[in-house]
Amino acid sequence: MPHEEAFKTRTIALRVNDDVATAAAVLNALEGVSARALPDRPAILLSYTLPEHTLADLVGQLVASGFHPIDGPLEKLRLALIAYGEDVQRHNFDAPVIAVKPRDAFSRIYQHHPHGDADETTPEESRHYR
Repeated sequence: MPHEEAFKTRTIALRVNDDVATAAAVLNALEGVSARALPDRPAILLSYTLPEHTLADLVGQLVASGFHPIDGPLEKLRLALIAYGEDVQRHNFDAPVIAVKPRDAFSRIYQHHPHGDADETTPEESRHYR
């Protein structure tokens, strides 16, 4: 997996009464995490690399430190989708690189042969689709 896909930049929205600057300082204390408070809303902008950290781990670190991320249904869905995607990416880090050369050769050969549906009920323009 390319290096740029392992670098993540995310936001974590906190409740209004939480001290965002202190929460950003808690995350900045972690190795490989860069966090800063956003000035216009109670949220933290953070950057991290995927093999070392996940967003779920960082949110868990905030909760363990006494901060409260927003827990509305859309935010829960967003975090769940990000967590799933990051888990899949971390799993694929160990996967070997697949040789695509034979597959590309087959697809080029396949493009040169007519294909489509030869059924009598299929319109003529769909029968000889290339």
